[in-house]
Amino acid sequence: MHNSTEMENRQMRSVPLCPGGWKLIVLLCFLSATFSPEIKAQENEAADSSYSYPLFESDEALEITMEMDMRRVLRDRGDETDYHPLLVTWNSEDGEVRQVEARVKVRGNFRRQRENCRFPPLRMRFEKETVEGTVFEGQKKLKLVTHCQTRRSQYQQYVLQEYLIYRAYSLLTDKSFRVRLVKVTYVDSEKRDEPFTRYNFILEDEDKMAERLGGRIVEVENVHPDVTDYDLSNRLAIFQYMMGNTDWSIPALHNIKLVLPIGGQTPYAIPYDFDWSGIINTRYAEPNPILNIRTVRQRLFRGFCRSPEVFRAEFSFFNRHKSAIYALYRDLTPPLEQDEFEQATEYLDDFYAIINDPDEAEDEIIDECRTDR
Repeated sequence: MHNSTEMENRQMRSVPLCPGGWKLIVLLCFLSATFSPEIKAQENEAADSSYSYPLFESDEALEITMEMDMRRVLRDRGDETDYHPLLVTWNSEDGEVRQVEARVKVRGNFRRQRENCRFPPLRMRFEKETVEGTVFEGQKKLKLVTHCQTRRSQYQQYVLQEYLIYRAYSLLTDKSFRVRLVKVTYVDSEKRDEPFTRYNFILEDEDKMAERLGGRIVEVENVHPDVTDYDLSNRLAIFQYMMGNTDWSIPALHNIKLVLPIGGQTPYAIPYDFDWSGIINTRYAEPNPILNIRTVRQRLFRGFCRSPEVFRAEFSFFNRHKSAIYALYRDLTPPLEQDEFEQATEYLDDFYAIINDPDEAEDEIIDECRTDR
């Protein structure tokens, strides 16, 4: 679903979870959760975990084969999809062929619908004992971002560009989802269809991500961005503007996960799902009519108002990371097609031109900030 502003407006009018003032409401709700027995148990568990999982220790594409009943899996797209048998094969670092039995099912919202994607996103599920000592050690549930359309090469570029957005955000903060590019050969176990190979990427499990950050996922709606980590929310808003993404909302928890540190009171807002970003400009992406922009390529700042000094400090931060972000696009293997590469880097050029021109920055970002509560 991609109408975050409508969701946000509707939920901002809903009855609060606790009585009292706005910020106090949220803080009390978080504090009550922080001291629950469940959280204390997770705190003890977190103390014994290193969160160093091999899957995300490398930036090189992992080559795997996924064998399943393709038609049975891809046709199971209802609201409650089932897991189906999956055989995952890859070569380990020592050249040994590794193979594990797992399960797989269709997932997602917009991309799960057949009219939008013939090849929807998938979720893999592993058993702990089958992946010990392998690249998948420590993983139980993994989301796979797929190519949506098998017969259109442009959709392969969409996958690579969304992967790059995740990587770029991880350059700016560790409070982000990690990703791993995978070169997947899909094999139909029933031999009805020919095998084919596409680049997809694996998204870090949200609970594993929260553990890595020393916290847990909290499902609390109507959380104002000012109640979340201040510096991170500022950086998040400017990053979304850089990538031309308006398809997100902290209060509505739309393409946002909240992570509450164990024993803490200030949650982190973690973004995901960037396929509607203007820098990618997918064929299916359309801006929310409420936002009054013509295309997703048109940037719109969705962050809240801050002092000019705060904005300037963030602009300097983005400037310091400019070369590293461009290097991600330049050094990607496999490389983006030349037209896609030029389109993406020109889009980034426009962002940097804006933040380094005081008048443009004031017109496009500082004066466009949100004041609504």
